[in-house]
Amino acid sequence: MNDDGSVQVELKNVGKRFADRTVLEDISLRVRRGQFVALLGPSGCGKTTLLNILAGLIGLGEGAVEFDGAPWSSRGYTLAPERRNVGMVFQDFALWPHMTVFENVAFGLKVKKPPDKQFRTAVSAALEMVRMNGYENHYPHQLSGGQKQRIAIARTLAPRPSLMLMDEPLSNLDSKLREQMRWDLLNIVQEANITTIYVTHDQTEALSMADHLVLLNEGRIEQQGAPSQVYREPATVFAASFLGAANVLHGRVTGRSGKVATVDCLGKKIQAISPASVGEQLALIIRPAEIHVGDSRREVEELGTRLHATVEQRAFQGTNWQYRVAVDADPERVLEVQDSSEYPIGESLRLWMPAGQCRLVTARLKG
Repeated sequence: MNDDGSVQVELKNVGKRFADRTVLEDISLRVRRGQFVALLGPSGCGKTTLLNILAGLIGLGEGAVEFDGAPWSSRGYTLAPERRNVGMVFQDFALWPHMTVFENVAFGLKVKKPPDKQFRTAVSAALEMVRMNGYENHYPHQLSGGQKQRIAIARTLAPRPSLMLMDEPLSNLDSKLREQMRWDLLNIVQEANITTIYVTHDQTEALSMADHLVLLNEGRIEQQGAPSQVYREPATVFAASFLGAANVLHGRVTGRSGKVATVDCLGKKIQAISPASVGEQLALIIRPAEIHVGDSRREVEELGTRLHATVEQRAFQGTNWQYRVAVDADPERVLEVQDSSEYPIGESLRLWMPAGQCRLVTARLKG
């Protein structure tokens, strides 16, 4: 995607309330030209409301939205949607059942009223971009779910919007088709080179497609950054838990040695590379795949903590086994571990927790 580094969309301290309920609070975000941004979070966190503000479908209560430096929204002012040159793709496809594919794709162009030749060229180009040439005379009921979504995307692309907004566009597809459409959709957006803001509650979609990930929680930005950075370096317990499986252990820092903090949790002294101070009450986060089983070389090669555990539960996940293990056979002290090897229930395991994979964050009551 052609990301020239310039800011195209900017949200400044955006807030929104419905009656006595705060839906968005202090949202600040800069979207660069050509960037693919994913808004990720659970239901009710404000993702769709934020998308509707960007589309001009609703006004905001506080803050401002700018596009290429021009005002789009501020308190008491909302630029009309038709003046924003924004394309929007919905999760339910929203195709007209009585119109052909050609007529559906052409629908968004009617507002601009281009000459007939340009009109047909734009429709053909959009259909070619989504690989749906030859379907011009088909009706929606003759198409599969994936084909319908491609037509919905083509309809959005035909007028050549400056900004593409997508509201969970793959949620109505089955899992296999959704996986294929992730690749196809990303390819389409990159080829079109349109700045895209994509709403989803699906972590896989956000992590695999976005250049920039914005994690929302209860109307606020919990964390944002490159998907790999947010996943590997969660700043809060919510960020760690929402983005994949995570072991969250609560404890107190009891000692320091250079860059290593020692944390008292699980009844053990666990090492973590962190600037945390002695006495701090924190949450220690480590993902199941980052705990190593039976690899004694790591005790010599890197800092970390050795634990002994017993397999309590297990589940096969295709490429790996997911285990719930009890530290020192204590069922009150449980960790989740992933490993490619199969171990029976009751098996004793030696675990290695690398200090570099143990992250300490503030343990908030919420999130």
